Amino acid sequence: MKDLTADIRFCAGMLLIITFLSLGGCSSGNTGASDSTHVVTSDEPHADNDIAMTIRSIMDAMNVDQPLDSAEYDFQGILTDGSGRPLYTDIQGAPGQWSVKVLSPTKARLKNLYLGDLVPEELMQYLLTSLEIPDSLMVTDYYPPRHETEMAVYDFGPGHLIMETLTAKTESGHSGPLVNIVLIKKHQS
Repeated sequence: MKDLTADIRFCAGMLLIITFLSLGGCSSGNTGASDSTHVVTSDEPHADNDIAMTIRSIMDAMNVDQPLDSAEYDFQGILTDGSGRPLYTDIQGAPGQWSVKVLSPTKARLKNLYLGDLVPEELMQYLLTSLEIPDSLMVTDYYPPRHETEMAVYDFGPGHLIMETLTAKTESGHSGPLVNIVLIKKHQS
């Protein structure tokens, strides 16, 4: 009984400390317009799911003939650039959401879920630089893209990195790119 009472006091004390810390972070006085500008920059989202590192992990698995496992790779959330910034902002003004999905033991897809200010050319340049894939590895005789899509295909040894971009439009008139990045392992001969 004595141990239980000590545990309850410890938990209550920790709860009290957490409450004071969170209340202290919420209480900020409004001292003028310049402070509101500072608040906007300090609230900039930061996440740790770098898209290049995610793709590198999938490529590494393909390099060692390891089957892709959905339990290890499937993800839905914010993907970032190397500095932790979301890759795009959706039309609602929120950090852009992505889906990473293993489609088979030899194929995975990453795609943005919502329209926004994503710039596919900048994303592809970031990926090629981060993954150290030179332009000389671009495949020009891959299957033709579907209607109204742009496609770039790169050979990374055991597989292909394919980026398909389609411009979509909402009913309210907003337009933006929907990007599919597919990693597919080549068939072994």
